[in-house]
Amino acid sequence: MTTYDFDRIITASIVTIVCGLSPCAAFAQAQDKTSASTPSSGRLNDPAKTPITQVKKAAPVAAADPKVTTPAPVEVQKAQVTKSTVNLQEHFKGGWQMYLQNPNHTGSGSLMGLVPKGTLRWSFPAEGAVDTSAAVYRGAVYVGSDDSCLYALDEKTGRMVWRRKLGDKVKSSPAVDDGVVVVGCEDKKLYGVDARTGKILWSMDTQDRISSSPAVFNGVAYVGGWDGNVYAVDIHSGAVKWKFQGEGRITSSPGLTGDSIVVTSHGGYIYKLSMSDGLLEWHFKTGSKIFSSPLIMDGFVFVGGWDKMFYCVDLSSGKLKWKVPGAESYSVSPVGANGKIFVGNDDLKMYCLDAHTGKMLWKTQLNSPVPLLSSSPALAGNMLYVGSSDSNLYAIDCRNGGIKWKYKTQRPIVSSPSISGSGVFVGSQDGNLYLIN
Repeated sequence: MTTYDFDRIITASIVTIVCGLSPCAAFAQAQDKTSASTPSSGRLNDPAKTPITQVKKAAPVAAADPKVTTPAPVEVQKAQVTKSTVNLQEHFKGGWQMYLQNPNHTGSGSLMGLVPKGTLRWSFPAEGAVDTSAAVYRGAVYVGSDDSCLYALDEKTGRMVWRRKLGDKVKSSPAVDDGVVVVGCEDKKLYGVDARTGKILWSMDTQDRISSSPAVFNGVAYVGGWDGNVYAVDIHSGAVKWKFQGEGRITSSPGLTGDSIVVTSHGGYIYKLSMSDGLLEWHFKTGSKIFSSPLIMDGFVFVGGWDKMFYCVDLSSGKLKWKVPGAESYSVSPVGANGKIFVGNDDLKMYCLDAHTGKMLWKTQLNSPVPLLSSSPALAGNMLYVGSSDSNLYAIDCRNGGIKWKYKTQRPIVSSPSISGSGVFVGSQDGNLYLIN
């Protein structure tokens, strides 16, 4: 069994493992952190020296489309945006079909009345580190591993249903919809795999590795690449509907609203694109790289960055509502519910923030041998579940930040938990996928 050498985790401690991206490997972030800031061949130049018009795939729709009518008042637009995001959450209610449960990335699932106590129900041994988050859907669990395989397991027993060998390590968390599992791979390809048999239905080539976790909706997968592109891909044929060139690598998982997508980049940008054609609607520039996937909730976009700031941006206009500083960088993705945001900081604390003001409501210290948080949290009822580099899965009371229990694995946890009526699923760099209840 091959797992990451712990020394690589320590090396990567200065660059927190990509959270939301999928999560990505620790050594990949270390490589990215220590590499020169000059974009690689074929990339755009430094945004400070390059007009933003070069970053756009096309001009913003509202700027030049003669068919655009007088925009609705901002209040109406926000109401429409909120309705579309709520509808997306309802559409995916009851399963965990992708990274952070749904395309809004609220990370909120249902345990169907189960109250986990921190006991092991089953574990499945892969032949490499399990850094991806599991997709749980219709009695099956789909997860990737460093052994270059995508697995389908029986949700109740952990028994392997099938295994499909891909071209390289799987750092992208799979998404499943309409009988197709979509997953990125470090062999620079996006794959569509038959959810029932494990047969590869199609593969799509990109120019660099894919550690971004796809978001799926209405037969289309949206995913970012290390080549700086966002791709919209038909999940049945693998045909590319459109692509958008951003600034810097895109390792985060795109967020969807129903008619637009939001994605972050290592160039420090938050982009909002039209879902239908990939045209840029607005961009927001932060002070450094962004690994965090965007949370879309209540008409706003929530993102943390390596500039040690956490941002709340208006989804309709792209204008800043508030930002709050953190002690260290934000690498993991936020989740949220009921007017609260839950996010980890590289100071090894989990924070609860008021979604309307950014005010801190509580904070909880996690243990770790290195200054590293790599697992994005998951919500179920009044509990928050998150992994840590100290090899533990933590259960935290959302109301006050109190730690209720923790479950110890044998190696650091990079995987973000997934939730179903069977319990809490989490991968570990010890090569196992665990079901805890």
